[in-house]
Order: sequence, then structure tokens, then C-alpha cells
Amino acid sequence: MSSTTQMIAALIVAMIILIFLLVKSRLNPFVSLIIGALLAGILGGMNPLKVVDAIKTGFGNTLANLGILILFGVMIGKVLEVSAATQSLGRAFVNTLGKGREIIAMVLTGFVTSLAIFCVPAFIMLFPLAKDISKRTGTSIYALGVALAGGLLWSHTLVPPATGPIGGAGIFHADIAKTMLFGFIIGIPMAIFLIFYSKWLGKKFPDIAKDESDEVVKEEHSEHLPSPFLSILPIMIPVVLILASSGVAKLSASPLKTVFTTLGAPVVAMGLGLLFGIYTLLRHVDRKKVSSALDTGIEGGAKIFVLIAAGGALGNVVNQSGVGKIIAEGVSSAGLPAILVPFIVSTLIRAIQGSGSVAILTTASITTPIMQTLGVDPVLATLAACVGSMFFSYYNDSYFWAITESIGAVKPKSQVLAWSLPTTVCWAIGGIEIFVLSLFF
Repeated sequence: MSSTTQMIAALIVAMIILIFLLVKSRLNPFVSLIIGALLAGILGGMNPLKVVDAIKTGFGNTLANLGILILFGVMIGKVLEVSAATQSLGRAFVNTLGKGREIIAMVLTGFVTSLAIFCVPAFIMLFPLAKDISKRTGTSIYALGVALAGGLLWSHTLVPPATGPIGGAGIFHADIAKTMLFGFIIGIPMAIFLIFYSKWLGKKFPDIAKDESDEVVKEEHSEHLPSPFLSILPIMIPVVLILASSGVAKLSASPLKTVFTTLGAPVVAMGLGLLFGIYTLLRHVDRKKVSSALDTGIEGGAKIFVLIAAGGALGNVVNQSGVGKIIAEGVSSAGLPAILVPFIVSTLIRAIQGSGSVAILTTASITTPIMQTLGVDPVLATLAACVGSMFFSYYNDSYFWAITESIGAVKPKSQVLAWSLPTTVCWAIGGIEIFVLSLFF
């Protein structure tokens, strides 16, 4: 057996065993993911010590990139929840869009937020808002959670200045403004589908968000809610600062640029949003209750980011083994229509290692010379890689765990229906749009 065949076979076996462990065994997802990572590397022919190193590196790098953001995100979410700011925002959304349009409000909220903030921390930060709307209107938390997650995915995957699309556009040498425009347009049919799908999902899973035992007395907020403007600032401060930082990135060096790039660093921006929320929304709440609420937020975030880091460990083992590149190069040389090359390569890389951003950037690196030779429009090539990265979100995707854990989807069937299926439909919609556009550009 050649080394290439061995690596591909090892990955298939490891994924089958991982799915079995997640579905049938009594092991929790964290242990199952680590076992899957070990099997993928060792069966693929990697030195066992290098597999262990790859797991540690992937785990550590994921925590380094997302750990603080996730903790800040859950604490901002807890501040909004405890201060009743989520109630204020929920009422504002419902009043603005009208009763019965809560799902649309969640999609739009997600889209705006994820232009600058990673999907996972943004979802965790905004999820208390969805919970409050669910409790007040009786709308399924599955419907609201998936609508919010879908809105976040729309902008994070397709529209710069989100990390994946702006990085892909840079590698493909695509015009950023056109990428933003076409990414937004391509995402509209996906958003429409997500609205209708979320409504259907809400009928199938009519679960309402559960009340949590916060120590803050919520009755005292019922008549004195913070203003919607003040309530949304802990969310908007990070968004505005990060967008401003992106806007000045191409300016020549100056003190002003240094200030904006520092304040716009995601960790700094999220931290400032958190501090603003604590010292405005919670200024009349007892200090001990504030501390307790933040501790509760940290405890809730810990389980999520441990699962996310384990998924990062699995993804790093797959990357280190080289199997992703082998499969991608095989697809590239298969004689497919040019625009489908980045789409399929991104789809495969996404499926085997989980990260959408990694799939976009890796695909861009592999296929840019081919696209240039074949004369494919760089904007379409970029968006083809972006759409491919949406394929079938499942166990090795950190966002999958953030969503399913939050909405309470614990059974594999409900997890697939809640997130794996809709992401695949969005992938198919986007793929058709990309192919049609390629006939005219």
C-alpha cells in the first residue's frame, strides 16, 4: 500500500471510528475527538510522538486564537443577560420588524456582527438575546439559534472584512469591493432559505429556551430596562473598532493608525466591549452578583472552548499528515470545469479538517496558479472557495459544537438537522450560483 493510499484510508477509518464513539459510546465528545486525532495520525503512518505533538499544537493554537475571545464573548453575553439588556434588545427587534419576524431579526443581527467578529465568539455573545426572545415570544430556541448562526455564517464566510474571504481575496488578487458586493448577493438566497428552514425546524423542535438560575432578581428590571442603544453598545463597540482597524490598515504609518489597529485587535476590542457593559449596564447591580454572573459565564464557555480546541487538534493532525493536500491536488488535476476546482478543493478540505477559514485559505494557495492560467475571474475564484467551505458542518467543526451545545441539540439526528443539513443546502445553493455566474464572467 502506498503512503498516499494509507493516509486516505487512515482518515476514513478514523472518521468512522470517531462517529461511532460520538454516537454509540459513553465517552464525551472531547475524549472522542482526541482518540480520532490519534487514530488519523498513527494509522496514516505518522510517528506517534509527532501525532501527539500535532494534537498539542492544534489544541494550543486553537485556544490561543479563540480562547480569550470566547471567554470575553460569553461574559459579554452574561452581562447582557443579567442586566436585562437582552430583553431590551429583543423588544427593540420585535417592535422594529413586527411580531412574527423574530427569525429574520436573528439572521440580520448575525450578518452585521460577523463582518468583523469570528462566528464562534459572536454566536456565544449574541445567543442570550435569542434565548430572551424565545422565552418572551414562545419561539423555538432551535429556530432562533439556527437563524442567528446562519446570519453569522453568511457574512463570516462570504463577505470581507471577515477573515476567510478577505484572506482568500488577497491570495487570489481579487478586488475587495467586488468580493464584498458579490459575496453579499450570493448570500441572499441562502439567507432566504435559512429563514424558511428555521421556521420548519422550530415546528419540528418547538423547545423554548430554559430559564437559568441567575442570582440577579429579574423582576427589578421588568419596568426599568436599559435603553436599546445602551444595550447594543457592548456588541457594537467591538464591531466598530475592528471595522475601523480594517479601514486604516492600508494607510501609511501614523500615530492614528497605530491607535486604531491596537484598539481594533479583536481581543482588545472585545475586552473594551466587556468593560463598557460592566460599568454601564451593571452599574446598579451588587458587585458580588456581578462577579457571580461573570463566573457563571466563564463556566458555560469552558465546555464549549474545550470542545473547540479538541476539534482544532484533530484538524492539525490531518493537516500535518498531508492528506488534505494530496486529495486537493488530485481534484485539481481531474479535468473539471475551472470554476469548480476551488469549489471542490475547498469542499474536501472543509470536510476532512473542519475549519472553513482554513479551507478557504488553503484552497486559495493551491489553486491560484491554476485559476490565473485558465483566466478565471479572481472574485469568482475567491467566492467559489468560500462557498465550498460551507459544506456539511459536523463533528470536526468548532462552530458545530458551539451551536448544538447552546441550543440543546444532544442527539446526533437533531444535531445534523439543526446545522449539518442547512449548511449543506447553503453550500449547494452557492455552488449553483457560482457556476451560473461563471458563464457570464
